[in-house]
Amino acid sequence: MKIAIIPARAGSKRLKKKNIMSFCGKPMISYALSVANESGLFDKIHVSTDSEQIKAISENLGYPVDFLRPESL
Repeated sequence: MKIAIIPARAGSKRLKKKNIMSFCGKPMISYALSVANESGLFDKIHVSTDSEQIKAISENLGYPVDFLRPESL
């Protein structure tokens, strides 16, 4: 089984909360998830994040977040 893990942290250095910012009508994290899915390379795609907002968006798009990681990571 091939699994992709998409890292998405809340504290971007230059652009705060960039993963949840809207770009052309969709949150930016959705583009990475769509490309990973459309590649056909992975059986499962998971998101690794420290943000409740990114978790909610990812899960609404159908990609699981198994746990929230500590902000220190």
